[in-house]
Amino acid sequence: MTSLYTNRQLIFADDNNDKKSISVNILETFDTSSSYGLYLWPCSPILAQYIWYNRNDFIGKNILEIGAGTSLPGLVAAKIGAQNIILCDNPKVDKWLSLIHETIQLNSMIADRIHIEYLDWYNEKSIDELIKKYFPSNIDIILGSDIFFHKKDFETIIALLDKFFTYGHSSLKFLGTIERRSRSTMLKLNHLIHIWNMKLDIIPLNDFNGDTIYPNIIAGHDILLFSIVKNTT
Repeated sequence: MTSLYTNRQLIFADDNNDKKSISVNILETFDTSSSYGLYLWPCSPILAQYIWYNRNDFIGKNILEIGAGTSLPGLVAAKIGAQNIILCDNPKVDKWLSLIHETIQLNSMIADRIHIEYLDWYNEKSIDELIKKYFPSNIDIILGSDIFFHKKDFETIIALLDKFFTYGHSSLKFLGTIERRSRSTMLKLNHLIHIWNMKLDIIPLNDFNGDTIYPNIIAGHDILLFSIVKNTT
């Protein structure tokens, strides 16, 4: 393994049955000066725990993770039996491609089920190429961990999801996590959800043991997990 990265192992297990568990090795860098996308932020284990806890809903499904970074949620989906996983991040994220390839090798992943793509939310050509390749029938669930980070990007991300919903099938949904870094975080997101005719539902963390996992990572962070779908009414 290259010395540029640190290896962190995370284990997801059922409380009442230790025999049912998976482990995922994540490569990350603590040098966030070049790219904060290659660091395991607290939102990521929460979304990964949701996938693990509700794994029957992900088995055999086609998953798209946007703004994937260290890709923990997508890798958990792969380990529990998702059919295809597409991991996407911005081509401007330095060293992401080498990190994710190395991470897949480290986890002994089945390479033909994991697809790696670049996606620039601000580049229509990049978006259209991804849609042409994987939509409408090849995506069931979109994942995004802490992608609502900078408020200036919120509407761009919502517009991206709207385009995915337009070209995807009717049951397509987004599952994401967000950290409330200020009082206005959810006010802005809910305002945009209304404008773009979408529906956002908060999923309580204690519904899937998300409030008890990895306190050394999660403690002190106000994290929400939510789903977004396109309104049909």
